[in-house]
Formats: sequence, structure tokens, C-alpha cells
Amino acid sequence: MIISDVKGNCGCTVADFPKTPIKPGGEGTIDVTFNSEGKKGFQSKNITITANTQPNTKVLALKAMIQVPEESN
Repeated sequence: MIISDVKGNCGCTVADFPKTPIKPGGEGTIDVTFNSEGKKGFQSKNITITANTQPNTKVLALKAMIQVPEESN
């Protein structure tokens, strides 16, 4: 499998993916980083993977609940 691109649906979600082909039976890792700065509550982000597969795109959904600690005075 050859992964040609991995994109998040916003600038707060970025991915690093294997740039070399993954052999049949082999493994690869896609590292996804979500920057939660300035966000709170339920968040849903999509990652679209483009590869030489059928279909050639796959969308992964990331969901999180961001809890912001209360400030103490």
C-alpha cells in the first residue's frame, strides 16, 4: 500500500504518515496530533487518508471531550 496523503479537516489536526510503501502483511503507523488550545467541550475531527486502495480514500473520525479546568482565584 502506498499512502499518498493524510489530511485533517482543520488546521488543529495534523498527521504524519509513512512515506515509503507498506508491503503486503506489513504494518505502518499514522501519528495524528490534535491541538486543543482554545477549544472546549465535544470535538469531532476527520482525517482523510488517500492511498492506492479501492476506494482510494478512507475517512477516520476522531472524537474527544475537552475539559477545561476551572481557574482558582
